[in-house]
Amino acid sequence: MNRLHDNLRHSGKHPIPLAFADGARLLVLPEHGRLIGLYPAEGDANFLWTNPALDAAESSRLYFSRAGWSNPGGDRTWLAPELDLFIGDPRRPFETYAVPPALDPGNWKPVSAMSAEVILENRTRLRLLRAGRDVDVRLVKTYTPAVNPLRGSPADGAGVQYAGYALATTLELDPPPGKPVRLGVWNLLQLPQPGTMLIPTHVPTRPHVVFGTPAAGELTEAPGHARWNMAPPGPDAKIGIKAKSLTGRAGHIRETGIPGIRDLVVREFSVGDERDYVDALWEPPYETGWAFQACCVRNGGERFNELEYHAPAVSPETGLLSGRDESRVWAFRGSAEAIRTVASVLLGLRGDCTVPCGSPLGIADQPITHCRCLPESALVSFPDL
Repeated sequence: MNRLHDNLRHSGKHPIPLAFADGARLLVLPEHGRLIGLYPAEGDANFLWTNPALDAAESSRLYFSRAGWSNPGGDRTWLAPELDLFIGDPRRPFETYAVPPALDPGNWKPVSAMSAEVILENRTRLRLLRAGRDVDVRLVKTYTPAVNPLRGSPADGAGVQYAGYALATTLELDPPPGKPVRLGVWNLLQLPQPGTMLIPTHVPTRPHVVFGTPAAGELTEAPGHARWNMAPPGPDAKIGIKAKSLTGRAGHIRETGIPGIRDLVVREFSVGDERDYVDALWEPPYETGWAFQACCVRNGGERFNELEYHAPAVSPETGLLSGRDESRVWAFRGSAEAIRTVASVLLGLRGDCTVPCGSPLGIADQPITHCRCLPESALVSFPDL
C-alpha cells in the first residue's frame, strides 16, 4: 500500500489511508472519488485492480498529466442511465461514448477523514444528452468498516485473510423544470483478470449480453447461479441481469501470483424487482431493469474485470429528490480449498430458495452473519473453481 500511496503523492494526488480495527487497510483517492486500495492486515497485495501506470512514480505522474479520461482503477461511482449521460448518439454508441468530466473525475472533495471513516462529496452539474438539458446533483460517499461475514458461519476459522468495507452512497437531485429526471447510483468495482464472476440467482438465469461476444462455454448458467470465466483473449464484453433474478450478492474469484493462493471478492447490495432500475440497453426499445452488470475489458493496456450494480432511481416525479444506497465489499485470500468454502457460504444458494442472502441492507449497525437461507448441507460447493 505504501508504494501506491507514494506514487499517487508523486503525481500530485492526496490519497487518504484508512486502518480498521480488524487490520484491514484502505486507500481512498479523493480527487477521483474512489477507493483504490484494499489490503488485509497480513499483506501488501491489493485485492482491487489498479492501472499499471500507477506501479511506478514517474509513469503515474505522466498518466495523470495526459489529456482525456483517467481510469486509475478501484471502486468508483457513476450514474445511470448510461444512454443519457455517456452516449452522444444512441445510433453510434461506441463512437460517441465519453465519460462526463463532471462525474469522473468530478469535483470530489473530502468532507471528513478519520482513521476508520472517510466522507467524499461531489457537487456538480450533468448534461442529460438525450433531453438536451442540465441537472444539478450532489453525491456523497462514506467508507466505514464492514464486519467479517464469516463470523459464526460454516467457514469461520477457514484460515483466510480478510479485508472489507461498507459504502454508503447518497444521491440528491436539483432538477430544472421540464421533463422528468430519473438517475440512479451505479457502483463499479474493478478487479484483476483472469477471474471468474459468480452471480447467485433465485432461478436459472441466462445473462443478457449487452455488447461483445463471450467465447463459447465461458458464460454458463446452473441452478442457483450464473458464471462467467473472464479472461483474455477475445473481444471486450458486458452482461446484464435483471433485479428479479438476483439475490443481492455477487463475487469474483481468481488465482493470485502465489501458487495455490486465491482471492475472492464479494459485494452485497440491495435489490428488489419492484424498484425502478433505469439503466438501459443501447438499442431500441432501450429496455431497462438491469440491476447487475459485469464487464470484461481484455484489450489494450488497461485489462480488468468489473463487478457492477445499480441502485434504484431517484426521481422527482415519484417524490424522491434524494436516495441513499448501501453496499458491502468483503475480500478474502487463502488456499483454493478455503476460498471454495467461503464462496459456498457467501454465494451458495438452494434452487428453491426465495429469500435474499444476508441481512437486510440499510441498517448501518446491524451485523451481517452468513447466508441465512442456507443450511450447510444445501450449499453450492463450486468444486471446479
